[in-house]
Amino acid sequence: MTEAPTPLLPIATGARVRVVIATLLRRHRGRAVATAALFLVASALGVVLPACLGRIVDAVSNDAGIAVVTGWVVAAGAGAVGAALAMLWAARVLAGLVQDVLADLREDVFASAMRLPVSTVDDGETADLLSRVTGDVDAVAEAGGNVVPVLLSAGFAIGVSVIALTALDPWLALAGVASVPFYVLGTRAFLRRSRVVFREVRVREAARSQAVLEAVEGIETLTALGEQDHALERVSTRAEDSIRMQVEGVRVRNRLFRWINGGELVGLSAILATGFLLHASGAVTVGMVTTAALLFHRLFDPVGQLIFGLDDIQRAAIGLARLVGVIDLAPAAPRGAPRGAGDSRPAARQAVGIELRDVAYRYPTTGRGISDVTLSIAPATTTALVGSSGSGKSTLARVIAGHHPPTSGVVNLVPETTVPYCLSQELHLFRGTIADNLRLVAPTATHDQMVAALIAVGAEWAIASLRRSPGTPSCSTHSGTDTGIGTDSGTDTGIATDEGRIQQLAIARALLADPAVVILDEATADVGLPHRDAVEAAIRVLRRDRTTVLIAHRLEPVSTADQIIVFAEGRAAQRGTHRELLAVDGLYRRFWLAQTEAPQPDRHPNAHRHPNEQRETP
Repeated sequence: MTEAPTPLLPIATGARVRVVIATLLRRHRGRAVATAALFLVASALGVVLPACLGRIVDAVSNDAGIAVVTGWVVAAGAGAVGAALAMLWAARVLAGLVQDVLADLREDVFASAMRLPVSTVDDGETADLLSRVTGDVDAVAEAGGNVVPVLLSAGFAIGVSVIALTALDPWLALAGVASVPFYVLGTRAFLRRSRVVFREVRVREAARSQAVLEAVEGIETLTALGEQDHALERVSTRAEDSIRMQVEGVRVRNRLFRWINGGELVGLSAILATGFLLHASGAVTVGMVTTAALLFHRLFDPVGQLIFGLDDIQRAAIGLARLVGVIDLAPAAPRGAPRGAGDSRPAARQAVGIELRDVAYRYPTTGRGISDVTLSIAPATTTALVGSSGSGKSTLARVIAGHHPPTSGVVNLVPETTVPYCLSQELHLFRGTIADNLRLVAPTATHDQMVAALIAVGAEWAIASLRRSPGTPSCSTHSGTDTGIGTDSGTDTGIATDEGRIQQLAIARALLADPAVVILDEATADVGLPHRDAVEAAIRVLRRDRTTVLIAHRLEPVSTADQIIVFAEGRAAQRGTHRELLAVDGLYRRFWLAQTEAPQPDRHPNAHRHPNEQRETP
């Protein structure tokens, strides 16, 4: 049975998409008008060649002489060259226009995506937003760079050719209309079916990506629960659904091809038959019939490009609708520069406790979330949240962080002005120097403070580069959450960086922020095995004397927590210390035994040991 995809982010209407595109074009109104004028001139010059060829036929039929024929040949050549040059100029101007419009669209989409509330992104499958800011942006960019120039050229060529054919002889133009029903019926059938098919293709691709992400990110928990086969079956089912829809899309296009070929055959046959009758009555010359046939034949490529391009236009339109949905969903950008965390830090950090009473949170679309969570976290202690993907542990952490207001219940942080600092699994190296990266959360940090933070997290390798860093930060200030678009390959830190070093810098940044409450959401998930020990040692330093909420699939760092909460289906199924939970038969014990006893070929040889055991020495 086909699995129904989880509800996704909204998709804008066609009318709304047209408004957004019109707004983007208005920013470049001058070039848009110039582009249209150049394509019109190029299309008009393209009519010169068939017109001259018709004149040559008449000149030869009437024995007009070599000079007349030569004149029309030169005129035909001049028209062809002029049309080619005008088209090249138009394409060049259009290319710049399209790239600027696409750049504006990308900036709007990414800016909107960064402003989306966490609860909105989490309400559904996270791969939906990922597929929009990657696959849909690529689809729109490809259509803008490759399809739009072709379709714009085809549209002007069709319009000019139809006008020229009508001016030549209305009856010949009317004969060409015989092809129109084929084009109309084929196009209507294509649009009616492809609109549904291509939308489903994008939705099922997002669903497939989500299944893959969940299987990869939760592999250890899935292994512990013995649900690997179920996860693989889910990936396989969604992949088959995606492939099935893509095959259906090919069938839809093939049906359109048959309609178009039939229209070309009928139209050209009708023009030649009508031309024969008109010539027999003396109404037109052989050259005029030749010109009409050439003008109609000239429509073959543009009409084909226009209709075949509807495939890409449909994909781009769906992509645009999904991107505009992100733009419309995001709240308006805040006015004024954001205030950095370093501007509002208290002079002295005080211990903070966390109390949750009957807390519930449900995502409005999917209904997933947490229920009836009552929890007390003592100041300067570590509480670990564990469970399978979708069990509710990350949702609870975001409720504590203030990203999700609870649907019911009470969350108290004492004092209430405390802003938790969140460190996620994503790796973020920002453009600039080491000092720039560290001062994101503490703009006034001194050199000695930065050196102390680097030494504390074991990042002595960065100190030499830090000495070469300019004293004035060049990056914007940062709030209480360590986020970003991702690792910036264009960064200029002056040193070689890997996953472990990037996360060490992030932890040093957190130390400089000096928060009272830290939320660590799978902070080592994307760190390679060679660097994991160093990063976990840095995290232990960060946890010291701070109220910490730790989320992890791996249970070794969890085992040192003061209390462990095991989540299942949005509720706290177990709670206690590592020793207490191992003493009873339950989810935690099964997780632990699966991770410490099952063979794990991709893990470090000492990865199965208890944190209190001695490491083997070679």
